Amino acid sequence: MSLHATTTVEASADVSLRVPRGGTEDLTSGVAGVLDAVDAVSAVTVERVTSVRPGNTDIRVDADVTVVLELPAAASGGVTESARPLAVETQLTDGFGITQVNEVESVDPVGDA
Repeated sequence: MSLHATTTVEASADVSLRVPRGGTEDLTSGVAGVLDAVDAVSAVTVERVTSVRPGNTDIRVDADVTVVLELPAAASGGVTESARPLAVETQLTDGFGITQVNEVESVDPVGDA
């Protein structure tokens, strides 16, 4: 149980990440695994893989995804609507293997948020 207030959101984003070779049966599962390893993320749906660039030890991938994640809520009553895309980007790029969030297309509160 977290001692810090959070806001749960569902966000659609275009992300660039590195998927380890040989880690999963398919690329889509690899993308989901990298995103699911981010502490703030509780659910991942990979909408589509848009670019693949094989490397020596990993595969560089661009993908459109939808994630459910926890954003830290400010003491003033939560993350403002205008600040949510940047907060999503910050949470995702803190994850290992995620190189860039190219665009956050939408951020919607989940539940009573």
